[in-house]
Amino acid sequence: MPKHPKNVISWRKPFTLFLGIVLAAMLVVIAHPASAGALTIRSATLTTPGWSTPIEVSAASDSPITKITARLRLSNSGEPFATVEDFALVSGTVTDGVWRTTQPVTLKMGLTDIGVEVTDASGATVTRQSAGRFDLRGTTRFSEVSISPSTLDADHDTVTYAGQLLVYDGLVSREVGVPGATICLNLNGACVGYGTTDSEGRFSSRAHLYIRGSDTNMIEGDAYASYSGGPQYFRADSTRSHLKVRTQQTRLSVGFSSLPKVIGTTVLVKGRLERKKADGQWTGAAGQDVTIYAYDPDPDNGKWIDFGKAHTRSDGSYSKSVVVPQAGQWFVDFSAPPILNRDGVYVLGPYASSSGGFKDVVYSSYRTSFSRFTMSPNPAGKGAQITANAVLTRRTATGAAVPVKTGYVDLQFSKDKKHWSPAGQSTPGANGQLKIRATAVSSGYWRLLFRSLGDDRNLESVSAIAHATVKYRTAISSLNAKPEPVHKGKTITVSGVLKRYTSAWHPLKAKVNIYFRAHGSKTWSYVGAAAPDIHGKWHKGFKARKDGTWMAKYPGTSVYLPATSAQDYVDVR
Repeated sequence: MPKHPKNVISWRKPFTLFLGIVLAAMLVVIAHPASAGALTIRSATLTTPGWSTPIEVSAASDSPITKITARLRLSNSGEPFATVEDFALVSGTVTDGVWRTTQPVTLKMGLTDIGVEVTDASGATVTRQSAGRFDLRGTTRFSEVSISPSTLDADHDTVTYAGQLLVYDGLVSREVGVPGATICLNLNGACVGYGTTDSEGRFSSRAHLYIRGSDTNMIEGDAYASYSGGPQYFRADSTRSHLKVRTQQTRLSVGFSSLPKVIGTTVLVKGRLERKKADGQWTGAAGQDVTIYAYDPDPDNGKWIDFGKAHTRSDGSYSKSVVVPQAGQWFVDFSAPPILNRDGVYVLGPYASSSGGFKDVVYSSYRTSFSRFTMSPNPAGKGAQITANAVLTRRTATGAAVPVKTGYVDLQFSKDKKHWSPAGQSTPGANGQLKIRATAVSSGYWRLLFRSLGDDRNLESVSAIAHATVKYRTAISSLNAKPEPVHKGKTITVSGVLKRYTSAWHPLKAKVNIYFRAHGSKTWSYVGAAAPDIHGKWHKGFKARKDGTWMAKYPGTSVYLPATSAQDYVDVR
């Protein structure tokens, strides 16, 4: 057993003096008359200082007290460590007095409760579980405490603390080790590790400090071993050792699965957060949060877009899927702000902050598209106008379609869908609407091509392909139904001229259908057909029955467009 240190005497004597004063004060007993018919236990006290002392009990009853039993137990124990019954009256009377044990009782270190049971001549018994409580806990102290290493970083995050916890034992008059005590390594006011003393009060434990994103207990400050005390011993702290934290530099990279050029598409932003070790080598910083930003340098509406955080993996890599906004520059940031320690001082943690940006400016643009694209009329007459109709929109980052109001749209024509030639041009209207006219020359394919102005962030786009058939135009001219008026039952002759247009108008020798609609009716009825001569002229007679209107139609072919004549009304009398 180690020798008792000289400086222990300096605190042991005051403790003994203090205990003596407390016990002397307990010797003063003020007698109180018992209530009628009452058996009362007033108190239980220790009479002399030291670890061996008689016990006194003050009690009263209306019948002579015949037996007193005292049980001493530590507050953390259910079983008494001493039971005494050898009480003798030392003052007062057998109905109201003070009784003392004839032999001293050996005490134990700790919070001690004295339970008392009293019986009087009437056979009544009263028990008081704690007629007196005495704080006889031992004063502890730490010895030979070491805390190492004195400097920590992300690669050296384990602290070893060792030493011995001692208490002065008055029964043997020397310091002894405190066994089974839980020892905390306190850093900046928080326990970062726990250990347990052996049978001699010695301990040697390791505390692993953590770095969990912005949450860490690796903070520069004072460290010390701490014992929180218990039912037998007072608490104690060791002397303090200052622990330093070596802050490591960090660096960030950023890239993409594909360049973020198209607004509304999804890309994977990825990169790596690295830290510089004590040996100068760079390695991944795991378990950290990296914030991803984009900046839109639009001179009229420049703004920052925050995409939130990505968590680094074990090798320091990170990735996050984002929807591309209107932007031009991309950045990442790792924030490691100073930490307020227990002493109210801001100190750096295990990592320093860093930021990074993509090496190039990548202006994102809107994807444009055409909808409701048609060519009309279809079929169209050769040499006549044909009109393209469509709506031009662009897709935003939210997926909404908004009109495109700037730029140029070309109407293009192709016979084989391979070689395209311009046929017309226009600009979009306020709602993105388009109407472009061209001359129908031959059957073939049509499409629209949007060309951006360059500063409107709109991508070029091509519409779907529409096919339009072109045929020779035809016409029925000089329609006449005569005579007019005509008598009922007489003949009405309907005549006209059928012609076609190639490079000029020429007669067309093809069947013409004739229709009649009676006055007051909405329905046309087929009444016959006529065959033109080589000059395109035709006529056909019908018996006059009702007032009505006459009309002729040419149905058309794969080469010629159909034609409809004017109408002629005849009054039948």
